[in-house]
Amino acid sequence: MYEKEEAKLHDMHKDLEKLSIPEDELNQAIQQGMHIAKTSKRKKKRSFKRIAWSISIAALLFITLVTTIRVSPAFAKTVASIPGLERLVDLIQYDKGLQAIVDNEYYEAIGVSQTKDNIKFTIDGVIVDESGMVIFYTTESPIKLSSGDYGMIEIFHNGKSLEGSTEYGYPDQEDKKYRTDEITFTFGEQQKYSSKEFELKLNLRNAQKTSFNIPFTLKKDIQKGKVFTINKEIIMDGQKIVIEDITLYPLRVAVNMTFDQRNTMRILNFEDIRIEDERGEDWSSIRNGISSFEGDDDYQRTFFLQSNFFNQPKNLFLKFDKVQALPKEEAYMIVDLDKKKVLKRSYQNKVVVTNISDHSIKAKMKVKNGNKRFGLIYEVKDAKNKRLDMPSIASWFDEENNEANWEVELKPQKIVNPVKVYFSDYPNYLKGSTSIQIK
Repeated sequence: MYEKEEAKLHDMHKDLEKLSIPEDELNQAIQQGMHIAKTSKRKKKRSFKRIAWSISIAALLFITLVTTIRVSPAFAKTVASIPGLERLVDLIQYDKGLQAIVDNEYYEAIGVSQTKDNIKFTIDGVIVDESGMVIFYTTESPIKLSSGDYGMIEIFHNGKSLEGSTEYGYPDQEDKKYRTDEITFTFGEQQKYSSKEFELKLNLRNAQKTSFNIPFTLKKDIQKGKVFTINKEIIMDGQKIVIEDITLYPLRVAVNMTFDQRNTMRILNFEDIRIEDERGEDWSSIRNGISSFEGDDDYQRTFFLQSNFFNQPKNLFLKFDKVQALPKEEAYMIVDLDKKKVLKRSYQNKVVVTNISDHSIKAKMKVKNGNKRFGLIYEVKDAKNKRLDMPSIASWFDEENNEANWEVELKPQKIVNPVKVYFSDYPNYLKGSTSIQIK
């Protein structure tokens, strides 16, 4: 029934296999710009990530896709009609919730285009809920596109910019005249929409600084989040954590927590946080995007998991075992940007700072078991405790040396040295495990 779609995917796989991969490029194959995005009610910040997919990984994804098509006819039918097929496929391989969205026909095709400076930008389709939006798009140009980078990306609703974190891919696509990709918005607050009308505004970082303003209107209803009030206090290794509530959206599950200010440890990340049903099927943390938001202070956090919104399990449980934490006085490094010197090293000296400039820091760390998902850098504050703006945090994994690498870029600004570089991930764990019944 879906032989044509399978044949197309097999052809794409064969083309990928033919491509040669220079050794120096292979060593830097996967650049996953994973970071902990930060927003607060006092001041929302916009951030982005870049992802450069390796050819070898892309080939593996397409092999997996053929299996997915056989298992899910609804998915095959939908993606067969979507321009920019590759990007939706890439995302689904990492997120069970997105496959459920496609299977339940919540994805909405748009097909609205705008042409500026001979560059055509098309919104192929969108997924929208109260927590965010994913826009799948295609760009076409008579000449090669020099970059997939953007100077500004915003989504508007009723003339108001929806604040939060913005991410976009940075795909390694052979034909630079034609590029398919996605933009993901994770909103800082739950959105209540008064209409189905939106507008995407963005500009390219090309010579013309090409800008697009593309309005689009949804036809499908926007699903509302399902809220579960928990208010459950737990003690793990002497540290108090309160699970306040959990909200299920189509795109993600939001778990709101607070940490006791009297804790001796700074809670960093929940490495294996997940939702599990009565059959043992689980939905883990977001693997290809924003994994958490901070609240109004260091003691409030929202963690994002893959969504089981379209499932109807009898029972649901929130579980986690590997909670990353550091003694509060060890949860940061101190770096003097002027002197290009590390004044206070990381806990047990696991992080190596490889380069310091006036507005950037590069670091690396050996990672056990090939764990490539460490974000490392959470925020940077100067000597007056001022939080410094970070336009981007990029990360990539060195397969040969089993090392995770990071680079944080600071916005040009007045900086009082030295600065404190706080960790978002670190291989140091609390003892214990937790299971909380949601329903």
